[in-house]
Amino acid sequence: MKRWVRILGFSFPFLTFGGIFIAIYLNPWFSLTENALSDMGSIKNPIGYVFNSLLVFLGFLGFVFGVEMLKEKRVTVLFPLGMVSLLLVGIFPEEYEPHSFFALSFYILLVADIFICGLKRVRKKKSVLIWLLGSPIVFIVMLYLTRVFDGLAIPELVGALFINAWIVYLTLEVEK
Repeated sequence: MKRWVRILGFSFPFLTFGGIFIAIYLNPWFSLTENALSDMGSIKNPIGYVFNSLLVFLGFLGFVFGVEMLKEKRVTVLFPLGMVSLLLVGIFPEEYEPHSFFALSFYILLVADIFICGLKRVRKKKSVLIWLLGSPIVFIVMLYLTRVFDGLAIPELVGALFINAWIVYLTLEVEK
């Protein structure tokens, strides 16, 4: 694998969660339990461009990483498509109709990719079982958490954590 792809894979979680942390810091009104992450990108927020730019940036980098992983048959086409959805979440703030579609598509496509890849590899590698079982469990937990909290930020962060762990796993797997 190309060195820059490894660097991208290992740095993706830092970019993701570092960017989210900065956006939360810049928006002191934001509540993890009462808001969706996308509230920080609202057109009503004078600095909404900070969060939306992060999503566009991550979506682009994730797409590039996903295409490289697709070439190596490490992911399905769902991975880069999911990252395009993330990019489009940043382009269409929550007030615009396609926002919800793209936000949901991002999580569904990435979790489905993880499940399918786990299914394909479980016979060869038993350690992949965590991804095969983890993907539906994480998705169910995310759905459950939408009922527990008024906002969507915590379920979104659970999904983001799982997806970023998958990206690191893919990068480590290729290193071997």
